[in-house]
Amino acid sequence: MRFSLKHILLLGLFFPILTYAAIDSARIIQEFKEREQSMIFESDTLLTEEDREIMNNFRRLSIFNSLTEGVRERREILEEQAGRVTSRVQSLEESIEQLNTDIAELLAEVNRINWQIIETKEKVDTTRKQIWFLQQRVEKSSEVIREYIVYLYKKWNFVSSNNDIDNFKTILLSWERIDEVLNDLYFKSLIQITGQQLIERHNSLISDLYVSQIELEDFERELRLLRRNGIIEKNLLDQKRESREYILTVTRWQEALYQRYVEDALQREQWLRIRELRERVSINNTQRRLLERFNCEFVDIIADPTLLNSLSSECRDINKIIYAESRLSGINLRNNPLDWPIMPYAWISAYFKDSVYRARFGTDHDAIDIIAPQGTEIKAPADGYVIFIEPPRSTDYAYFAVKHSDELVTVYGHVNEIKVWLYDFVEKGQVIALSGGEFWTLGAGLLSTWPHLHFVVYENQEYRDPLEYLNISYLQYRELPEKYRFKFLSDFRTRQWYDFSEVSQDTDSWNRFRIVWSNEVERQKYLLNNYATPAFRDWNMWVESSLAWGIDPTFMMCVWLAESWLGRHLKSKNNIGNVWNNDRGDTRDFPTPRSAIVAMVSTFNNRFLGHYTEIQQLSRYGNKIGTIYASSDFNWHNNITRCMSHVKGEYIPDHYSFRTQ
Repeated sequence: MRFSLKHILLLGLFFPILTYAAIDSARIIQEFKEREQSMIFESDTLLTEEDREIMNNFRRLSIFNSLTEGVRERREILEEQAGRVTSRVQSLEESIEQLNTDIAELLAEVNRINWQIIETKEKVDTTRKQIWFLQQRVEKSSEVIREYIVYLYKKWNFVSSNNDIDNFKTILLSWERIDEVLNDLYFKSLIQITGQQLIERHNSLISDLYVSQIELEDFERELRLLRRNGIIEKNLLDQKRESREYILTVTRWQEALYQRYVEDALQREQWLRIRELRERVSINNTQRRLLERFNCEFVDIIADPTLLNSLSSECRDINKIIYAESRLSGINLRNNPLDWPIMPYAWISAYFKDSVYRARFGTDHDAIDIIAPQGTEIKAPADGYVIFIEPPRSTDYAYFAVKHSDELVTVYGHVNEIKVWLYDFVEKGQVIALSGGEFWTLGAGLLSTWPHLHFVVYENQEYRDPLEYLNISYLQYRELPEKYRFKFLSDFRTRQWYDFSEVSQDTDSWNRFRIVWSNEVERQKYLLNNYATPAFRDWNMWVESSLAWGIDPTFMMCVWLAESWLGRHLKSKNNIGNVWNNDRGDTRDFPTPRSAIVAMVSTFNNRFLGHYTEIQQLSRYGNKIGTIYASSDFNWHNNITRCMSHVKGEYIPDHYSFRTQ
């Protein structure tokens, strides 16, 4: 299908000035993206939802194939060992001595791990009991405070003005949770000094509960690791013991025992073959239904690919889809599942949701642009098959899409030549096209100004940042936007097996912002102690207020760090989140730092923002039409994710949930 000029103004980094005057670029680009999605995900009319169940059948078949193969290999090993028993008596006796040594060492290691498991399990149990005890104390404290509030309300009724008692009525009628009531009482400064100890004790319990829950997560993570290591060591010990028993049996000329092992393996193999056969029957029924609908026959592409040449176009496509889905079934994508389609030796000229791109075009860049010379080979980043092609027949924009496992789809734009056909299966690293983008060449699109690859990633038919799926340590650290630098360090360690030297490469601003310590709570305290003014260093104040409203405390700290450097650059007194401050010059002071924090956390739960769960929904970065918190498209969002990555000790993506469970 050929697109008109109206629909191809998506790509290229720069618009000529005269074009801006004549064309509504944002509207045109958005229309093109919608059409592109429709062409990729809705144009395939060959398969119904019922037909697509074939992929699940293939996955199950792959599992049984793997199990059967393992049993078969084990059985063959046993048979081979049984056939060589007579000639190996002397060497086997020597092996027994070595196995005894190995078993003693493994037994000592297993015992050591078991003791660690017992100790860690005791920590888990103790922490769980502590959490239960704290929960009981929090509930009891809440009851006491409720009684205190009622007492306070009655007292105000006798000694206070109508305005004070009206404030109390408003608070008590507006909120249901005791934490929210307390926060609002703080905010309106209605708590008397005589009640401070009650409330401080309650807040201390809340903080202790939060810390205990984080400690429990750490202990449980350690316990899972120990158990996994224990299972591995125990399996090794069992294998050594089993091998020793095999050898002892052989040295006593009891070959019958080997035969029994072989028979057991054969029985397991037979059972798996039956399950495998059932899955294959289910696949065959689905294939037959699909082929009969188009009056086609099945051909074995693996045995003879040339058989496709004798089929009609529809039958050829059906057979290619069946083959491709069967190949994808056994592939599970994991961390950084994609290879670079073109190595980024030059640079990335436009990132995902690039701020420069949006400022120029008025819409998001839902891809990355990889600079590459005209005609550079594009390689498949993972196994998959081609599901859509808009070929380079003229200078119009050309692109194609490849489906991978785990509902990933990659799209390649500005291609000068496509080396695959529709529904072809492509293997990771296979050359699938040549890049283009040079002005007025095949497939470039009329508005592309220099050679590059426009690379798009969909997951479950939604745009995703391609750099989340690629190892970004191949990029230049100095040129990388700050939001990706934490991931760069992790990717570099994975690729090179040693840590990247930030100090020698980093900018002054990056070096100035560093978070250390071993767990999230300690890193939170480090953040406050090193970046907050004294009035805002009270860790309990942040955690209590955030948890009371179901907000991740790390997220709240990072919001205030991004907006006012935790009290160092306040627009008005204590107004760390700039609540009610606007461009007209309106400002709002708060009596205490805690009251400012309460106002901010309540903002994220009001009727405008209360239904949002992801960071990207709070700014124009990921929310184009709804009510937002931050007007900045990129800076606010990137600063939040960067800060949270450091405090949590892992890369935080755009779609991270800022609400606690």
